[in-house]
Amino acid sequence: MQKRMPFLKYAMILSKCNAVTTCAWILLSLFPAEHALFNSSSVQTVHRGMSVNISCNYKPSNDKESFIVELQTNSKLCSARKINNSWIEHLCCNHCRFIWILETVKMVFEVSNLQINDSGTYKCIVTRSIPPPSVTLREERTFVQVTAQPTVSVTHVGAMSGFPMMLCISEGFYPSGLDQMWIRNGEFQNASLTHSISKTNPDRSFTLFSYLNTSDCVNYSCWVNHSSLSQPTIHHMTPTECYRNEALFIDENVWIIAVTSALMILTILILTVVCKRSRRAHHKSPVRMNAAPASDLYCQVEYEVYSMLGDHRPVPCSPVTVRSSPQ
Repeated sequence: MQKRMPFLKYAMILSKCNAVTTCAWILLSLFPAEHALFNSSSVQTVHRGMSVNISCNYKPSNDKESFIVELQTNSKLCSARKINNSWIEHLCCNHCRFIWILETVKMVFEVSNLQINDSGTYKCIVTRSIPPPSVTLREERTFVQVTAQPTVSVTHVGAMSGFPMMLCISEGFYPSGLDQMWIRNGEFQNASLTHSISKTNPDRSFTLFSYLNTSDCVNYSCWVNHSSLSQPTIHHMTPTECYRNEALFIDENVWIIAVTSALMILTILILTVVCKRSRRAHHKSPVRMNAAPASDLYCQVEYEVYSMLGDHRPVPCSPVTVRSSPQ
């Protein structure tokens, strides 16, 4: 009886192992073999104008193995074929190239001079075509996020109050999320005191304009924070610059008023000369018409109207006489 107990335990363990193995084979049979070779997606964030390396993480089983490795987005960017331990690169874009690192047996695609439009998912696919049929050995996906830092400037625009209206401009940033606030003497200003306008640029980047109405010249600063920045940036406008801009604005207004006044005076003079010449030409007319009575004038008009219509009717009143004034 004691010898039989270990045998029963062994039989139970073996039956459980067989059940697990069977379940595992059933699960594997539900999916194609190449799907098990896919890697999870990764994310890389780079600044505009920089380069990114996308690895395929596939190591050949031997030096004689032949396959094709491709980099794709919406279209094919680059591909290379390995035949008898040698590589043949073809169909690569100008800003993309294939790198084979022999020491680490690693395949890498380098994409350079990335722009905002290059953001997206990149797929590295390794395919064995010999012997047929074609089999996918590896597929990895890398999402590349291209960011662009804002170019920040602080200036002023004219205001009728005599003090400059502060303007903070953040240009060419991506993605769109950006915080821009005003600081006066070290304290953040209420957002209700500002007016902001944003626009999308042709390269898909963004620009944000932020206006602040002021009534004095103190230390004003524009505080900007964006995901492409390691820390928020602050741009200042000192009271000296504020007063200088105020003086320039006043000078600009004086020039505008002076030029406008000069144009108005010149227009009045021209109109006066034209009117005087017109009156002189009217007084020098050689023939003067005597004013005719109202009844005679009416008869003449009626006579001319019927004549134009081809219906000649007698006019009961006397015709209008035209007399020339004595010279």
